[in-house]
Amino acid sequence: MKKYKKVIHIIASLGNGGAERQLLELLKLNPSHQLLILKNADIYKKELEKYKINYTELNIDTKLKVFFSIHKISRLIASSNSFIVHAWMYNACLLVSLIKIFFNMKLKIVWGIRCSNMQLKYYSWTLKFILFLCKLISFLANSIIYNSNAGQKYHTSLGFSNKFSKVIFNGIDEKKFFFSNIIRKNLRKALGIKSNSIVIVFAGRVDPMKNHINLLNAFKIIKKQNKKIILLLIGKGTETLKVPKGVISLGMQVNIEKYYSVGDIIVLPSKFGEGFSNVLAEGMLCKLFPVATNVGDSKDILSDIGLIIRDSSSKEIAKCLIDALDLKKQDLLKLKERSRERIKREFSIKKMSYLYNNTYRKLL
Repeated sequence: MKKYKKVIHIIASLGNGGAERQLLELLKLNPSHQLLILKNADIYKKELEKYKINYTELNIDTKLKVFFSIHKISRLIASSNSFIVHAWMYNACLLVSLIKIFFNMKLKIVWGIRCSNMQLKYYSWTLKFILFLCKLISFLANSIIYNSNAGQKYHTSLGFSNKFSKVIFNGIDEKKFFFSNIIRKNLRKALGIKSNSIVIVFAGRVDPMKNHINLLNAFKIIKKQNKKIILLLIGKGTETLKVPKGVISLGMQVNIEKYYSVGDIIVLPSKFGEGFSNVLAEGMLCKLFPVATNVGDSKDILSDIGLIIRDSSSKEIAKCLIDALDLKKQDLLKLKERSRERIKREFSIKKMSYLYNNTYRKLL
């Protein structure tokens, strides 16, 4: 088997998003890889140090400063003795490609793109401009890796090069994400949730794509029919939302895995933009029954388990969640078991790591 030279990963920052968590899991299994963070390690600093991952923080806090630091970044890449540069998400993809052009560096570039079907009207002109530039220079990438079929299809339709593109689904760590009855009892007690309450969990930052408003309106509809329902929101900004009675907003949590054990149903209400939803797969590994809008590759994740919401309106979200609540207890238990087994079988962290490493080898 070919041995590949050093790999360095570049990402804008390490907030608590899906891409960031996937990168961290990949680094844990490949400690020889290096990491360059344009901003900072944020909540993952301790974990990077725990697993002895070689990382550098540049503490660059604006896109303009990144441009003026391009020479410094090129020197850091050169000094790492890396042959393969894996850029994660648009900003890093654009940056690495420009460095290759301006400094004539002999690098193999891998782009990692994580989203699909973006509705750009919700976002700044800078994102639109960066996406436009990425489209123009996408031919420079030696490989473009999408984490969903929907993402590959969407970006190809925009005009991204499809010559060296492929899909590698996210991998979820079964040892980290599992159901624990002890954690369930203790956390429910700490959060003031009764043992007979039915808890719907959604984890996601406050962002137009995540559709919190329609989810909250759907919850109001459901609550009128079932007083035992609790909605648990996790993610950056959720603590600032104005929520009705019965909703618990925890804000950003580092150890998100333990909160899944509190729940019974995992919901993904997103309007657009999702590629492969980590939250959906993580919840299923923790034996939560999945309910999701038809965004990204939700159908591929669920297969014949769970329910697909027809559209992202509050009415349809409520209808689908009510259907889930009406399932017979024995049927629900069987489906929860199948949820975990499906994610273990199809979306393991080791499988993801193997496919990435195989891609790196083929670039030599």
